[in-house]
Amino acid sequence: MKYKYPYGPGRREYESEFTQFLNGYLRQHPEVRRDQVLGWRIFWERPVDPQSIDRERQAELKPTVYHSYFYE
Repeated sequence: MKYKYPYGPGRREYESEFTQFLNGYLRQHPEVRRDQVLGWRIFWERPVDPQSIDRERQAELKPTVYHSYFYE
């Protein structure tokens, strides 16, 4: 045998029934993939406004020192 672990990463001998169903569904319905990509872009790829970042940094409160334990 060429591989030490026959069912490790990169090996495709076994696919669960659910994985087979999902892959078949995605092949039959490519619009689902497009919707996934669109949703990802809406959530993660937002335009960056440098002025709003500066305003947020200026509005941050400096942490105060709070010691709940006193060691002697």
